Amino acid sequence: MVYIDGYNLYYGIRAAYGGRYKWLDLESLARDFLRPGMMLAGVKYFTAITKDTSDSHRRQAVYLKALVAYCGRLEIIHGRFLSKTKRCRACDAQYPSYEEKKTDVNIACHILNDAHRDRFDIAYLISGDSDLVPPLTIIGQYHPEKKTIVAHPPRRKSEELCRAASGWFSIGEQKLKRNQLPERIRTKSGGRIIRPDAWVSPASET
Repeated sequence: MVYIDGYNLYYGIRAAYGGRYKWLDLESLARDFLRPGMMLAGVKYFTAITKDTSDSHRRQAVYLKALVAYCGRLEIIHGRFLSKTKRCRACDAQYPSYEEKKTDVNIACHILNDAHRDRFDIAYLISGDSDLVPPLTIIGQYHPEKKTIVAHPPRRKSEELCRAASGWFSIGEQKLKRNQLPERIRTKSGGRIIRPDAWVSPASET
């Protein structure tokens, strides 16, 4: 089973590669982790819908539709954004801000429940968030027969997660490059989903 911390992965890719590799085929990436003879039990993608009406929000909506249409083994679990007011230190003006909530809690609940219900032998966690150390520690204590492998997004390595898991590795550029969604995806209803122009196709680069 593969568990994906959506925003941790997104911001890691953006920090390392800008607009490249965001049109990521998450199911294909998950299969890329498996060794010969292993089977993919499922992929769980944890994210939250942004509250603004910016281009970023629209790109996220397109991407989620593409994942639903193309990745048959993928389950999307939604958190939420909490609205809060912040104050500018320079001018004392107030402005609205949004904070992502529930993603780490959702991941912890799912990975612990799946371990308890024997839904995996090996769990891959794509994240660099040290808040996820406790569920990995609990699995190690109460389910020592199960392995937890942390796959760090670019520039998101957590030494605490490394120590809590059975093993770890960093997701390299080649893995991202070879696991991109098609530029155009046909839906079951006959519609088309097209990769946002701002998300550069690695194949188009020289």
